[in-house]
Amino acid sequence: MELLQDSDCCGNGCTNCILDNKPRPSNRVLLAGKRNVILSYTKFRLLRRESLESGSDEQVLLLHFVHVAEEEEQNPDKEDFVLDIPPGHHVMLRVGSLLRPYSPYWSDFLAKEFRILVKLQPDGPMSRHLADVRPGDLLEFRGPIGNYVHDPQKEKCIYIIAQGVAIAPTLPLVRQVLENEEDMSRVWHLVCARNLQHVYFREELLEFAHFWNYKSCLYLPHHQCDTAACQEEGHCDQECPNFQRSLRYKETAKVSRLDASSLASHINSSVPGERILIVAGDSGFQKTMAQLATESLAVDPANVYLL
Repeated sequence: MELLQDSDCCGNGCTNCILDNKPRPSNRVLLAGKRNVILSYTKFRLLRRESLESGSDEQVLLLHFVHVAEEEEQNPDKEDFVLDIPPGHHVMLRVGSLLRPYSPYWSDFLAKEFRILVKLQPDGPMSRHLADVRPGDLLEFRGPIGNYVHDPQKEKCIYIIAQGVAIAPTLPLVRQVLENEEDMSRVWHLVCARNLQHVYFREELLEFAHFWNYKSCLYLPHHQCDTAACQEEGHCDQECPNFQRSLRYKETAKVSRLDASSLASHINSSVPGERILIVAGDSGFQKTMAQLATESLAVDPANVYLL
């Protein structure tokens, strides 16, 4: 296994730093008797690039990659390789001296493919590079990076707080609970976005809502319709008819920020299980929400995970 070097650090002050989390074979890989292709920097080809509309000037890209590393091409037995990126883990993208972590929201174990959602930053060096990539281009990734492990045998109350595009890597975390009929854990999915147009993967959230052990709530402090009253106020009122009509069946949303009192409203003392908190977003959001949630939800700091 390739040793980690100081040069592997992206300089972003990541909570799950690549220097602190050495990749270990997962049970899935061990049971399959395969090798994880992404443990060292390896090449992936961009299969699909899609720009997502959000009703604003920001540009969000959906990028779909497939593994094409030379070691596999030279090996006649390609079935020896798999791509294992557990839910809640990052992959590190390397372009020259630039390094940035991204969290896949979907991956295929055998086809060795994964997808990420990227919000391009106007002044970001990596964003400028990704803005120019096209299907067929090759990029180098390494991983998985992270320390979150879900034990389906232990009943839990899992609170997942996501900000903007960071909702993407929380989807696998939800799926691994809901798709296991023997997992009795409950999931509270709290999504923070500017408005409904900035809620990504809305259809997936609505599908999750059909499960008995899943609840979600959207927090949309800047949602604004075209009525004169809401335009003057700068946002809709909670009872705004236009806002209420824009919601779908079993969709709960608040025209407010997620704060301490809002977090506390999601506590149900009658529900058993250890409380787990997962926060996905930028560093400032992670710090604020981790502090609020440990107090409002009475979560042990040892059970707090930041993506």
